[in-house]
Amino acid sequence: MTVEKVYYLGADLGSSYTKLVVIDGQGSPVHSEVMPTLTRRRHRLEESLNSLHERFTIAAACATGYGRGNLDWDLKKTELVCAATGAAGPQPIEKTIIDIGGEDIKIIQSGGRGEINNFYMNDKCSAGTGAFISEIAAKVELEIGEMSALARSSSTDRTLNSFCTVFAKTEILGWKFEDVSPEDMARGIYMSIVTRLSKLPIRADLPVFLCGGVIAYHPYLAVLLAGQLGLEVRVADEPQYVAALGAALQDSRHAPAQSGEVKTEPFVT
Repeated sequence: MTVEKVYYLGADLGSSYTKLVVIDGQGSPVHSEVMPTLTRRRHRLEESLNSLHERFTIAAACATGYGRGNLDWDLKKTELVCAATGAAGPQPIEKTIIDIGGEDIKIIQSGGRGEINNFYMNDKCSAGTGAFISEIAAKVELEIGEMSALARSSSTDRTLNSFCTVFAKTEILGWKFEDVSPEDMARGIYMSIVTRLSKLPIRADLPVFLCGGVIAYHPYLAVLLAGQLGLEVRVADEPQYVAALGAALQDSRHAPAQSGEVKTEPFVT
């Protein structure tokens, strides 16, 4: 009898983007993709999920993120659990995970096996999040994809003083009228975020791992944050997919123990 090779699917439905990861039975990623969560193509996610079903024999699927309740899947986990799980595999040590998302920041103190020892969530204000960066950068016509390189070329001490998006927009518009260079504006925006992060409860005796969509597009933040905190700061592998990977790994840990059946019907959204 031929034993069919099975795979596990993780979906992270964030406020800005949805990430999908498929892993094999050894926990190695074999597919990943990202798409806007809010898009005019309302069936894009369903099309992607059904395509994955056609390509892989999915034994179990786990959803995480803000939109996890919209997927008709048996296994659903919080972003905290999935981020800790996804960051544990390649780095099985005690650490602080900082997950910077589109609209919130999560601080997770995690053990070597991905267990959560403590956590903090900044979900009442968009300061320091992807939405904050996008809105401020758009005000002065900075391209998101260029900001990290621009900031790296600057040595300015300028920083936005306000964590409020509305006031920060006014402040950086003043910089534009003062003819502040794009390099200095990019670094100033980053330093505002670093200052915000440094005020959050981050343990001084643990290395820091950054994950989430923001650090994927703004890697120079890690350098500035390390200098501000005086700590070792690393960027997780494929940082935007960490929570989706963790969701897939949750599948492989829990689903087989519950059922030996392989999911064969199309996915439902």
